[in-house]
Amino acid sequence: MIYNIAKRYAFSSKNRHKLTSIRIAIGLLFSTLALNVILSFMIGLQDKKFSLIKEYQSYDAILEVNEEIDIESFLNELNSKDDIDLAFKYLEIPTIIRNDDNSQFIGSIRAFKEEDFNKLSYSLIKGKFDSDGVILSYSATQNSNLDYLKPINLTILKKGKVVTIVPFQTTDNISAVYFTPMKDFNNYYVIMEYNKLKNYAPYSKDKIGVFGNIETIKNLSKNKAKVLSWKDQNESLYAAMKLEQYLMYLTLSIMSLIIIIQLYNSTINLVKSKKGEIAMLRALGLTKKETKNVFVISSLIVSLLGIVLGSIISFFLLNYSNSIISFFNNITNYSIPLLSVDVNLSFSIKNCFIIATPLILIILVMSKRVINKLLKNDSMEILLNE
Repeated sequence: MIYNIAKRYAFSSKNRHKLTSIRIAIGLLFSTLALNVILSFMIGLQDKKFSLIKEYQSYDAILEVNEEIDIESFLNELNSKDDIDLAFKYLEIPTIIRNDDNSQFIGSIRAFKEEDFNKLSYSLIKGKFDSDGVILSYSATQNSNLDYLKPINLTILKKGKVVTIVPFQTTDNISAVYFTPMKDFNNYYVIMEYNKLKNYAPYSKDKIGVFGNIETIKNLSKNKAKVLSWKDQNESLYAAMKLEQYLMYLTLSIMSLIIIIQLYNSTINLVKSKKGEIAMLRALGLTKKETKNVFVISSLIVSLLGIVLGSIISFFLLNYSNSIISFFNNITNYSIPLLSVDVNLSFSIKNCFIIATPLILIILVMSKRVINKLLKNDSMEILLNE
């Protein structure tokens, strides 16, 4: 009976405050939708950045192998494990590249064997992987006036047999141009064939890049190699991004606070407007507890409807975002910049609970507080004034 009465006071066509209930539900619907989309978008941006770092620059882990370990046997051991997708050796050495017009490019050479390079995600847009030249990024060739298929001067800061760093100068052609979506990588790294760089810098230590489960990598590398996970290699960036995430939650909390203030006023007005109904229920014999439950449940029905509908719309909007963006681009014949950001939007039940739980708890507390105040008034006096 309590639930049926509560439902009647929520959305029944005979409820004179039905429009107020609908406005509250719609307000919560759009609030839930907006918070879900913003949270998903900001988390998607961070995930995209971390994904690019792992894919192109830092991998899941980089291993610095002990000198007494046979690196080829260790590589075979790593690649034989199911939890490891790919393990490969490479060299990385600082370099300065100069062109004939004195323009220069300062960064590092990262060298791979051809079969390993072909398994990675770097995309060649000109030329081919050639042991006779170097591979520059497209942005580097544009920014530094370095021309494809023309010779460039390399100053390689290699490790010496006795001294720490020995500058070595050579001239090589740009045999290919690569592209990645990661601008920081493109503007810093030059790619070369492994054996070519090993001839230039024979005393430089090999590294192993690994894609796979970090715990498996650490267990296999005990007493064999120093393991640097992608988080270890990008510790400052990771800490900054986590701080950004906390600030994002703080910003959303402030937005939620504004929503809650509006919700508080609406709920108070809605419950106060029903003081006649409260007095009538008391006059009909319902206890204070039963009357309170009627209007608390009524407020929850209104609120939950708005939050659930907002979450459902969020689910379809986020999961089918690419189709929706394509539809808008097609009907406008224009690529809207905000909708063209390459971010993987996904619906998260966890985020839904983060957003919905405080809203529901606050509605519950507010409803109880207002109704308790109204129940202190004399029922007959309220009915006479009504």
